[in-house]
Amino acid sequence: MSPQDSTKKCHRCLQPVPPRARRCPHCGDMLKRELPNVSIFLGVLGIIVLIGIGLLLYFLPADDDSGPSNTPQQQSAPAPKKPPLN
Repeated sequence: MSPQDSTKKCHRCLQPVPPRARRCPHCGDMLKRELPNVSIFLGVLGIIVLIGIGLLLYFLPADDDSGPSNTPQQQSAPAPKKPPLN
């Protein structure tokens, strides 16, 4: 591997920069760090979270007792009153 293969270029002055440099030795500009694996990780993590939420909503039982129902209910007639036992 030649020395030029291990260098990168400054985005401002386009001069060769050592791979571990934080600043360009020619213009002094801060160099951007490359983090391609972070974006891939966040994308995969987001997909896993969405699938988990979907499975959770699919397998949770429906809560049918949460409110009044739309179907009419039959009301029974009131029970007849018994006379007092005096």
